[in-house]
Amino acid sequence: MKIQVRLSGKFERLLLNATQTTSVSLNYLIQEVQAISTKYQRRTPELLRHSFGLDFIPESVLINLCKQSRGAMRASDIYQVPALKLLKHIDSQLNDRDIQEYAYNFVCEEGSISLTAEDTQIPIFSGAVCEQMGNYLLTLQESDYPGLNSDFIQLLWNTSEDYWHNLPDLEKINYALKSHDLNNFFLNFDCHLSNNNFQQVKIWISIEELPLRLRSAITFLGFSSKIQEDYISNLTTDVQLLVDQYVSTYQHQPIGLPDEIQPNPSHGSQISFVIDSGKNRRTIHQIIDQASEFLLVSSYIIEDENLTELICHKSAKLPVYILTDLNNELLDRIDEQISDSMVIPEQYQITDERKKSCLRMVLSENIPIRSGAFHLKTYISEKAAYLGSCNLTRRSLDFNTEAGIVVSNNSQHEHLISYFQNFWYNHSKNEVIPDANSDGFRLRSVIYPHQRKYRKNHDNFLTSAQYQQDLIENLRNFPQNEQIRIYTRSFQPSREIAGYLGALNTRVFIDSSASMRYENFYRKSFNVQNIRKIDNLHAKITILGDKIAYIGGINFNFNIDFIFHNNPNLNHSNLHDLMYKTTNKMEINEIIDRLENLNLKI
Repeated sequence: MKIQVRLSGKFERLLLNATQTTSVSLNYLIQEVQAISTKYQRRTPELLRHSFGLDFIPESVLINLCKQSRGAMRASDIYQVPALKLLKHIDSQLNDRDIQEYAYNFVCEEGSISLTAEDTQIPIFSGAVCEQMGNYLLTLQESDYPGLNSDFIQLLWNTSEDYWHNLPDLEKINYALKSHDLNNFFLNFDCHLSNNNFQQVKIWISIEELPLRLRSAITFLGFSSKIQEDYISNLTTDVQLLVDQYVSTYQHQPIGLPDEIQPNPSHGSQISFVIDSGKNRRTIHQIIDQASEFLLVSSYIIEDENLTELICHKSAKLPVYILTDLNNELLDRIDEQISDSMVIPEQYQITDERKKSCLRMVLSENIPIRSGAFHLKTYISEKAAYLGSCNLTRRSLDFNTEAGIVVSNNSQHEHLISYFQNFWYNHSKNEVIPDANSDGFRLRSVIYPHQRKYRKNHDNFLTSAQYQQDLIENLRNFPQNEQIRIYTRSFQPSREIAGYLGALNTRVFIDSSASMRYENFYRKSFNVQNIRKIDNLHAKITILGDKIAYIGGINFNFNIDFIFHNNPNLNHSNLHDLMYKTTNKMEINEIIDRLENLNLKI
C-alpha cells in the first residue's frame, strides 16, 4: 500500500556555493547560444531560433544581437559561409564561470521536505526569486517520512491502513474493477485529523497485496464473458461465492442501444474538416440541435452547461446515449505535464462542480451514461457525425484550437456509429446511476453476458495502437525531401518513431503551456529540434508530406517509458480513441489550407 496527500506550503531555493546570484548580460547569453549552436551543427539563425526557444525574436533582430555580441559591424562578418548563413564558430565561456548549485526544499505546516533538483514538482524559479507558494504531492510507502512531523505521518498512515482493512471484500473488488488497471488501483477518502480538520488521501493498492481469494475473484470478473465461461468451473468454493455475491450486488442487466442505428439516407454525402479556435461550439451545437432520430455522445470531459442542457432537451424527443470517463486520476496525471503557470480565464477552467452539475442534469433526465477508459470525442446523429479533439468543455468549445472531421451519410458515418456501439457494449466498465451521496451519482459495474460483434475495422479509422503502427510503417521509407508536420497538445514519440523523425524534415507544434522541463526533454532525447509552441493548441493532426494526414483525438504520445516514468499505471494505448486517416489529396489540401488560415506558422 502507498498513500498520496497534497500539502500546501512554499518551495524554497537555496544557493549553495555563493552568497548571491551573478547577473548575466544579454551579450553573454547570445554568445553562449551561438557557441552551443555551432558546436552541435545548428549554425544558421533560423535553426538557432527554433533550437533555443527564441521563436518570439524576429530573425533580423536575432542577427543584430549576434553581431553585437561578436562586435561585428556587418551581418556578413558573423558568417563562415555568408551565402548559406552558416555562423562562425565561437568558443563557450562557461568553463570560466562558477556553476551555481542550489538546494531545494518544500516547507509546510507539517515540516520540511528536502527535494532533489530533478523533482518534477519544483516550479521554475526565475532571476533572484528564492521562494514560491504551491502544493506538493507527497507519496508515502511507510509510516515515516524524513523532515515531517512523525505524529502527522503516523496518523495519516494508520488511519488509511485501518480504512482499507475495514472495507468489505465486495467494495475492495469493486474499487479494483472500476479502475483502468486491475493490478494497481486507488480509492479516495477524507482522513479526519481533528474535529474541524481533514486531509484528502488517495490510497493505492497493488493486487499482490490482496488475499488469494480476492485476487482470483478480481481476475475472473475482469475477464470477458467468453473467458469466464471457460474458467468458471475451476473456481474454488470461496471464490465462486465472492463472484456470485459481487454479481448480485453490483451487476445488472445493462441498458442497450437500439438495434437499428444508421445514417439517414435522405441527407447528402459529405466530408469536411473543422480546424479552428473558438468556433467549435457552433459545429457541435448544430449536430446535437438538428438530431431528430438519435444522438450518441462521447466526450472525455463533460462540463459545458449550455450544451448539456441542449442534450437533456433533445432526450425528451429521441434516444440519447453518452460515453465518458469518470476516472479523474487519468486527467490529473496527464495534466502534470502541463505548466501551472499557464493563465486560463476562469470561465474556461475545468471545475469539478461544473462536471458534477452537468452529470446531475443528465441523470435527472434518465439519459443512459456509461463510463470507461474513453478519450474519444465524437458526436453522432442520423444526419452527421463529428470525430476530433473537442471535449464538451468551455475551453475546448470557445477557447482552444481544436480539429475534427464532420461526415454525413457515407461509410465513415456508418463506421463511427459502429465504433460507438463497440465501445458501448465491449469496452465500457460502469453504468452511471443517480445516488444520494455528495456527488449525486455512483458507478455500477456492468458486464454483458456475451460480447457483441460490430464492424470495427475501417481503413480510415485507427485506434491508438493502429495509429502508432501505421506511423512506423509510413515513416520507415519516408522521403527526406518532404516535410512532416505534427500538431499535438504534448509530444512523446516512441524511441523508434523519434529516430525516424529526428532524421527527417520534421516540424512539431505543441501547446505553449507544455512545461519547459518536458520541452527540453523532447529536444534532448528525441533529436527533434524544430518544436514550436502554439497558444491553446488542443488539435491532434499529423501530416506526412502530401500523401497522408491523420486527424482526431489521439495525442502524439507513444513513449511509455517517458510519459509514465512516475505513473506506470497510465497507458495511452489503453485509452479508447480514434484518428481519421486520409490519403485523399483534396482532403489533405483542405486540412493544410485550414491550418494556414489559422496563421500557425509551418
